[in-house]
Amino acid sequence: MLSPGLLTLWTRQVLEAAHRGDEGLVDDVAARISDRADALDLLAVCRVVAAEALRALVVLYRPPDPARGEVWVLDQLGDAEGRPDRLFAARLVTAYANHDHDHVTALVAAAAGASRDERAESLRALVTYAAGLNARAARHSNPEGTEHDEH
Repeated sequence: MLSPGLLTLWTRQVLEAAHRGDEGLVDDVAARISDRADALDLLAVCRVVAAEALRALVVLYRPPDPARGEVWVLDQLGDAEGRPDRLFAARLVTAYANHDHDHVTALVAAAAGASRDERAESLRALVTYAAGLNARAARHSNPEGTEHDEH
């Protein structure tokens, strides 16, 4: 188990590196986390990253209405098709967005039980997915310097 301070530092570092597009640092920090974190540490990192992705999704799309039985869904797998790391990222964010904490925990437990390299790739995919959504949301919120209208 990592110290909370180190886990927080590395989580911030990997997210900031992804926002800057520094793939080398993303790889390095994701590998460090994957190498030294236990399952609970990995769960904490994944929840932080998924929360960032969810904030971006809410900007990009109309949130589902639970009163009408709506939930977030994976319409298309896109570049996740045949890529376990990217599928992990998409599934984890979807489960987190739907408040399916048991599914989030199961996905992270499976990743924690995988090889170090598979864990690192899954974490890297999750971080880059969240950063990509965040970048799209930033462009969507303020296209060409104008304020975004409510959709």
